[in-house]
Amino acid sequence: MCEQAAGRHAEDPAARMADVPSLNLSSRAVICGTLIEVGGEVDAATVAQLAAYIEREHPDAGLPLVLDLSGVSFMDSSGLHLLIQQHQRQEEHGTGLHLAAPHERVRRLLELTGVGQLLHTHSTLDQALLAADLIDPMPRSAA
Repeated sequence: MCEQAAGRHAEDPAARMADVPSLNLSSRAVICGTLIEVGGEVDAATVAQLAAYIEREHPDAGLPLVLDLSGVSFMDSSGLHLLIQQHQRQEEHGTGLHLAAPHERVRRLLELTGVGQLLHTHSTLDQALLAADLIDPMPRSAA
């Protein structure tokens, strides 16, 4: 089982260009994988930012990756394409990409396109972390 490590990394808003749409991105290190929280709209204008962030924060595709999509209000085909690419990358290394708590609009897009059947999609963050084997299914009791 993996334990959550201390620390968080957030995308620096000052580093973004003022006239370019951006995402709210943060990651939490876990000992055996990566959790990335995504907020905003994932579309042609922001997908490169998300792809670069994933590559920087999750360089080892041999470890599981969980994307918390609860803060994503919109996703277009470029976002779907990135998810499929990342899924394939993870699968090639014998690990998985797990999507956590997608917003209703995003979940509907995944269903309509059939991509939801390909990807590991979970209703809650805890379910995704458990499926990715990043949290202990049997919490230790206090002694």
